[in-house]
Amino acid sequence: MAKPGIEADRRSSARLPTNRSGKVLCGAFAWDCVIRDLSGQGAKVQMLASAAPPSQAQLVDLVAGQAHDVMVAWQREREVGMRIVRTYDLRGLAPAAVGTAKRIWQAFHAEAPTS
Repeated sequence: MAKPGIEADRRSSARLPTNRSGKVLCGAFAWDCVIRDLSGQGAKVQMLASAAPPSQAQLVDLVAGQAHDVMVAWQREREVGMRIVRTYDLRGLAPAAVGTAKRIWQAFHAEAPTS
């Protein structure tokens, strides 16, 4: 039971803090974001631009090599809650539906400095 004044967490799975680089994709548009936390069913992202993402989009986790079909559940200024509908692994063969996501992920890793 939640304490008075504190809203109960209604998520069915725990979100883990990530702070990973990401992109929100829709058609020919791509917006930079930071994936603040992530679970198997949802994510909280901080948009780096003031543009509002569309209600349906793809969220690309540039660090984990995954793309997620998402639906926007809520938005407060630049912070956006997203429900994950489907997840794709970009590290191997990927369906055409995530071709743009895979190219962006590959370019991100091609530019990453190696030590």
